[in-house]
Amino acid sequence: MVTPVVMLTGWLLVRLVGDPSGSNPLLELVLASRDPLALALLAFTAVILAPLFEEIVFRGALLPVLARRLGSSWGVLLSALFFAMAHISLGELAPLTVLGIGLAMVRLSSGRLLPSVLMHGLWNAVTFLNLLLL
Repeated sequence: MVTPVVMLTGWLLVRLVGDPSGSNPLLELVLASRDPLALALLAFTAVILAPLFEEIVFRGALLPVLARRLGSSWGVLLSALFFAMAHISLGELAPLTVLGIGLAMVRLSSGRLLPSVLMHGLWNAVTFLNLLLL
C-alpha cells in the first residue's frame, strides 16, 4: 500500500524541482560493470543485509523508544526521517521518508519486526531489478 505513495512522492519531487539525482556512485559503478560476482554481492547486500540491519536499527530499536517517549505519531515520523537521512541522499529524502513511515506503520500494526524486514527487502529487490533493467 505504501508503494504508490512513495512513487507519487518521487514523481512530485521530479516535477517540482527536477531530477534530484543522489544515486550512489558505487552502485552506478557496479551496475555498469555487469560483473556477475559484484552484482550478486550488491543484490545480497541490498535485498538481505541492508533491510535486516536498517530495520533492526530504525524500527526495532529507535521507533519503540521514540513512540514511548513522544507518542506513536511522532515516533513514526521521526524514525522515518532518521531512516531517510541515513541514506545520505538529499534527492531521495522525501520518498525515503514516506517509505520509512510505511515501514514503521507495518512494524507498529503487526507488533513484530519481521514484516517490515520482508517489506523492506522486497522494496529493495524491486528497486534493484529496476536498476538492472534500466
